[in-house]
Amino acid sequence: MIEETTPIRNDFFLKLASEADMPTALIAFYRQDTETTVDGETGEETVANVGDPYLVAHTPDYALDVVGVIHRPTGVMLADAEGNEYPEQAPLEGWHANVRLLGDTLRDTIEALDAIYGVIPDTPARVWL
Repeated sequence: MIEETTPIRNDFFLKLASEADMPTALIAFYRQDTETTVDGETGEETVANVGDPYLVAHTPDYALDVVGVIHRPTGVMLADAEGNEYPEQAPLEGWHANVRLLGDTLRDTIEALDAIYGVIPDTPARVWL
């Protein structure tokens, strides 16, 4: 008897409410530079944040693709000034990001995010090659 197993997912499609939610929802992908100073008299070290947190889109553990707003055809055809037809596009709700895990270091974090923000698109707007 052959035992069926569920394949381990490495690609995750996330949908946030807005771009403004990224630093909070995707905090695992942000870094903050720090600066350490040492008190000359006491030798006590103080660590302070320097600058703003920034998104790190790829490491040896993952790759993050910020897709943003996805647009889909509405079914209505429009025409430009020269008469060329093109499909009208409308934005889908939400702010989208794709994550590909390259190892298991962040698997628990990504699976927790997937439980909250994960979507399984019928036809993804962007995929990994």
